[in-house]
Amino acid sequence: MSSHIPSTIKIILTFPLLLMVGGCLGIKEIQSEIYVTSLGVDYSNDEYHLYFQAFGFNNVSGTDPGIASDPAPIVVGHGKGKTIQGAFDDIEKNSVNPLYYGHIQTFLISKNVLDNHLNEFFDFFSRDYYLRYNTLVYGFEDDINKLMNVHGLFYKPPILTFPSDPDEQLFFNSFISTSTVQDMIKRYYEPVGSIMVPSLKVSEEYWIEDNEPKDILKISGAYFISKQKLNGWVTEEELSGLDWFNKDFKKMKLSIKDQYVSLFIDNIDYDIKIVGKNTPKYILNLDVKASIRENPKNIGKETIEKDVKKIISSQFQKTFTKGLEIKSDIFNLSEKSYRFRPQSWTVDQINTISENSIEKLTINVFIKDEGANK
Repeated sequence: MSSHIPSTIKIILTFPLLLMVGGCLGIKEIQSEIYVTSLGVDYSNDEYHLYFQAFGFNNVSGTDPGIASDPAPIVVGHGKGKTIQGAFDDIEKNSVNPLYYGHIQTFLISKNVLDNHLNEFFDFFSRDYYLRYNTLVYGFEDDINKLMNVHGLFYKPPILTFPSDPDEQLFFNSFISTSTVQDMIKRYYEPVGSIMVPSLKVSEEYWIEDNEPKDILKISGAYFISKQKLNGWVTEEELSGLDWFNKDFKKMKLSIKDQYVSLFIDNIDYDIKIVGKNTPKYILNLDVKASIRENPKNIGKETIEKDVKKIISSQFQKTFTKGLEIKSDIFNLSEKSYRFRPQSWTVDQINTISENSIEKLTINVFIKDEGANK
């Protein structure tokens, strides 16, 4: 039997291979592109300013890209223009490599944009198919170049640090409900309720690296927006009342400092009832389960439970009062009235949140064990 293959068949077999090789030749190596991982938006002097934090794959080496022997360089690009698209065009035409936006993990939006220019940002966002709706959003007022030039511990690149991957970082700081672009757009045009946008700051108070104070990014508080208007900013400490009404609750630490007692808050369950005639009022019921981590003075369970109730009540009242000061419904109580009893009141009546809006707050605390005694 002859092994000779007709030339026509050789051509047919070879042609797809040529196509494959030709296609591969047209593909860019990942090292040749700039992968934008975070996008900052500011507005000042009648211009938009965009800041691109970039990460190059040529920085990734070894088996674990999370820990490197040397810090991966942080590259920050800056473009400006009369429109957001103009600022994009400005930085793109001055880029030394093609820019790729499919890996953007976070948006940093300045106070100025949150206050007067979110409409423009949402409009641009809806027209750019590279930008994803589940991207996390943070607010800022500090120097964005400083915010974007923070490495993680152990030389981790920014994409592996807190703003891009908050789940583990916020494991014991449950009140911060991370906000995405989708969350903001969905609620931005609602006539009731408020949007919380966590704010970032640089802190060097907690860690030392290579015998030098180590900068880390930290939640400083949150901005609150309602009815397309920025109402104000609240510090992290003043927001502690949100700990107890967070559907994304995981686990939280709590200390009774004067008693030297430390606890894990293991579970939180709450319900909100809507009552009232002329305006809505709310009855809040809160059930908290905790376990003792440390109790060197052997304080009794009943005493600890009473102390925890006092702490929760105080934190709730502080946060609620701060919301009244900035005219913002921090706990989004009005959303419940608007959703479940819209026929009972007008929108203006539903938005009437005052110190009398809380009809009753009931707090039940259950200590699951008396372990960790001295």
